[in-house]
Amino acid sequence: MKRQDQHQHGDNKFESVAAANRKKGLLAALKGVPRVVGSLDHAIAPMAPRRTVIPSMDFLSCYAIAVNEVNASGGRIVTSPTNGASGVIPAVLKYIIEFVSDAPVRSVETFLLTAAAVGMLFKRGSTISAAEGGCQAEVGVACSMAAAGFAACMGASPETVLQAAEIGIEHNLGLTCDPIDGLVQVPCIERNSLGAVKAVTAAQLSMAITGVYSVTLDEAIEAMRLTAADMSVKYKETSLSGLATTVKIPLSLPAC
Repeated sequence: MKRQDQHQHGDNKFESVAAANRKKGLLAALKGVPRVVGSLDHAIAPMAPRRTVIPSMDFLSCYAIAVNEVNASGGRIVTSPTNGASGVIPAVLKYIIEFVSDAPVRSVETFLLTAAAVGMLFKRGSTISAAEGGCQAEVGVACSMAAAGFAACMGASPETVLQAAEIGIEHNLGLTCDPIDGLVQVPCIERNSLGAVKAVTAAQLSMAITGVYSVTLDEAIEAMRLTAADMSVKYKETSLSGLATTVKIPLSLPAC
């Protein structure tokens, strides 16, 4: 491909991003669904290339991975809501304290109380056990709890906090639990990192689209319960399918 064509195709590739950033209102296909990109309170402008666009996100991922590595090595962690999903909530809380909050003590209180309240809704309406619902019940629920806590710390309304929790679980529905070699290591450790990033993104989205919601948290929890009931036992912490069977680990390979 000629250099001129490369530039042309490169420009065209990002036209839809720029166009969406200029539009507000509702989408045509589904009644009442708002456009999100144009609602964000900052423009998407061209930026100079850089190695790390959001350095703080590296720390967010690192915090989550660190907690789960401690868990994998038999160290002491807090079940939040479970051992396998223990990295998401502390990672997002640490991220708030280090990079966002001007009142860390108050943020800790707000975050933990909000996250706990959302966690109780899941325990009452569905499950927080991978053995019952797959990883959606662990990392998915942790993501939802952390998203709600983050939004609350940002001063969001109760309705927006609930929407953050809904977005956090909605995009984890159907997530399976199929750990390789039966250990809470792969894909669990990295998955907590992604869960933390998802939580922050979910909270930001909820604050950007305040006012028009397509799915409620109660509906998402019920959807998770139904999904868990339909999910094969092979994907519920049994290591009988999925990554647990497609990835071959030599017997001579020592555990991490």
